[in-house]
Amino acid sequence: MESALDRKTFLNPTIEVARQLLGQCVVRRFEDGAICIGRIVETEAYTVGDPACHAFRGISKANAAMFGPPGHAYIHINYGLHYCLNAVTQAEGIPEAVLIRAIEPLENAALMYRNYTGDIVSEDIARQEKRIGAGPGRLTKALQIDKHFDGVDLTDSESPLFLISGATVSDNEVTTTTRIGITKAADYPWRFYATASPFVSRRAIRVK
Repeated sequence: MESALDRKTFLNPTIEVARQLLGQCVVRRFEDGAICIGRIVETEAYTVGDPACHAFRGISKANAAMFGPPGHAYIHINYGLHYCLNAVTQAEGIPEAVLIRAIEPLENAALMYRNYTGDIVSEDIARQEKRIGAGPGRLTKALQIDKHFDGVDLTDSESPLFLISGATVSDNEVTTTTRIGITKAADYPWRFYATASPFVSRRAIRVK
């Protein structure tokens, strides 16, 4: 397995980090030693001064992790139902982050499928199931990520949740478009996805 991403990666401009995370991988290590790996295929950037950013109105108990060190997880609850995984970017005290919107299962997809549906299927069948990766709430359910992972160090390979290097996604393989599922600053072109991936949560017209 590749080593965890370097913390310096998360000190690059947040919009660049969102693009750079495409093709990198999420690793979830369970208490029994089982490991699931998924390739990141869709992201969104959220920055200081952005009305859609959870830290726009300042620090709170819920968003405190965004103000913490770069390369750590910020977990928020969407509509009171779904947990969402974000990677904190920028220096401590600057609340910016990248939302990981979708992953493509690479390893132990069968466990992800069981976590998501409660059913047992073969690895091959599980890897074709879009429900276990195509959406921020879906991937966290499949990987059993909840608020307990808020603040976890994503650059520590001993962590139960971390990010590693994956495949390179070239610019001509990426669609840049506006963010989705929000009402404020919905016209910002800060969403990136691997154009050919079947695990993208929602497709849109390319912005650039």
